[in-house]
Amino acid sequence: MKNILLLSMLIFSIVAVNAQEKKLSRKEKKAQRKAMLTEQTKDIVEANAWQFNATQMLPSSGRSRTLTTPYSVVLKDKEVDSYLPYFGRAYSVEYGSTDSPMIFEAPIKDYSVEDAKKGGFTIKFSAKNKNDKVEYFFNVSSNGSTSLSVNSTNRQHISYHGDLVPIEEKEE
Repeated sequence: MKNILLLSMLIFSIVAVNAQEKKLSRKEKKAQRKAMLTEQTKDIVEANAWQFNATQMLPSSGRSRTLTTPYSVVLKDKEVDSYLPYFGRAYSVEYGSTDSPMIFEAPIKDYSVEDAKKGGFTIKFSAKNKNDKVEYFFNVSSNGSTSLSVNSTNRQHISYHGDLVPIEEKEE
């Protein structure tokens, strides 16, 4: 008897919760989802430890490319771990080098975060790779969608699009 009573109470509570969820209109659900994404993005940026996952590359000259391989920029403990592809003109390079200038780990300098219009953020910092100073400019929308603009002293400007997410732990 107790089992039947517990089962019926459980079913009744599930039905009541589902009825409440169904009462939310499509607009209310969308607003709720947007508020959740905005809060999540704010928390990620304020933690000063995040990951940018690039999905598209836009070189200064040439056509844009959709990235099928996972490329990212990870910011943690005042260091950047940049793993991005590069296509463009190089003004000065090390002889015989075939490495991407956007793949390196280095301490960051001049880190700043500013509130952007429409609820997003602008994140700026610079770092030095093997033989170049690289400046990163992130425009983060309130939902986490991000565009990255990279300026370099020895290479043409390049941009990327992707998402700002919490740092993914690497499996070893």
